[in-house]
Amino acid sequence: MSQTPPPLPPSEKLPSALWEQQAKEGNKAPRREMREFPCPNCGADLRFNPGAEAMKCTHCDTEVAVPHVDDEAAHEENDLRDQIANGQELETVETPSLNCTTCGASVEFDADEHSRLCPFCDSSIVADVTLQRSIVPQGLLPFSVQEKEAHERMYGWLESRWFAPSGMTSEAAQEHFSGVYVPTWTYDANTRTAYTGKRGVRTGTGKNRRTVWTRVSGTVNGSFDDVLVSGSQSVSVEFKDALAPWPLHSLETYQTEFLAGFRAENHTMGLEEGYAESQIFMHAKIRDWIKSDIGGDRQVITSSDTSYSDETFKHILLPVWITHYTLERTRYRMSVNGQTGKVYGQRPFSKRKLFAGALSGFVLMAVFGWLISISSGPNIGPYIYTKPALEPPTNEGSWFNDDG
Repeated sequence: MSQTPPPLPPSEKLPSALWEQQAKEGNKAPRREMREFPCPNCGADLRFNPGAEAMKCTHCDTEVAVPHVDDEAAHEENDLRDQIANGQELETVETPSLNCTTCGASVEFDADEHSRLCPFCDSSIVADVTLQRSIVPQGLLPFSVQEKEAHERMYGWLESRWFAPSGMTSEAAQEHFSGVYVPTWTYDANTRTAYTGKRGVRTGTGKNRRTVWTRVSGTVNGSFDDVLVSGSQSVSVEFKDALAPWPLHSLETYQTEFLAGFRAENHTMGLEEGYAESQIFMHAKIRDWIKSDIGGDRQVITSSDTSYSDETFKHILLPVWITHYTLERTRYRMSVNGQTGKVYGQRPFSKRKLFAGALSGFVLMAVFGWLISISSGPNIGPYIYTKPALEPPTNEGSWFNDDG
């Protein structure tokens, strides 16, 4: 049985002691540049332990609590218009990163890492690690789902898929999950929209049924809270919508201790670009509000003019477990919400099972139709002509004439 290694001399524990001292003093700037946290007992790496609010040593299992800072900072809303008008840059820090040429992701990597696979598209990255300026998030949702639980959630999702190829679960079991923090913008806004349109009301029945149109106008007010936009242009909508909802009430103030043992993607979509993206969602929602305000059976919007106020934003990180597995020479991606455990994946189909299912469905429909026809079909017997059977010849005559 292995024994816990003896503690290192005090001189070799200086980085950890320095980190703890900086945490107590609230010296955020140097701490935000830290990416390595040595164990105070053996000097090995500490990694954040999901769900435990602590970091755990990879060697001796020593746990060190994550220093708590002002959690209100994670929920603080920043004035969007002031930020844009003043042209002030958001706080940034240099991080060793790699850019994926396949999907465009920019992900933090250590310079001495040998396995350089993009966690988003699973492509090999051959570029060198370089220091890149990345935006410092104000808050994040820490991982609360362990990697083992992510696998269990994935197995349950895979086993519930109809027409999936056999052996899919065993193939996926061989893959390793990557824990990645995805950069995200959140936007708030109050809106006021003046509109004109037409309300259609159906009247009459049958051939006399028609729609009577009435010109209308009005104003609708709305409020948007935490509209999520991915800060990365390399990821699909799954991280925002398919893995939603995200419990943003559990946001923690950003600390690099939460990132220990995980990767973080850098923002590749700017603040204004993200806001323009959020307005696409807002416009669709406002149209729904207008149609509801118009009423009637049918609605037509002829014009609308929206003004925005109280526009604010936050920049945060969301936790996602990502894995890829190969099945029938096709690569599939699976994602798990690192907070709630919700699963989203690219669904594989078995051609054999699809064919067998379609054939079975066709046979069942044919049998069902036949049963209906014989049980409830009309009696057509009286309408079927049956040719009478020929009577056998008698002594009174012959089948043939005398000449035959």
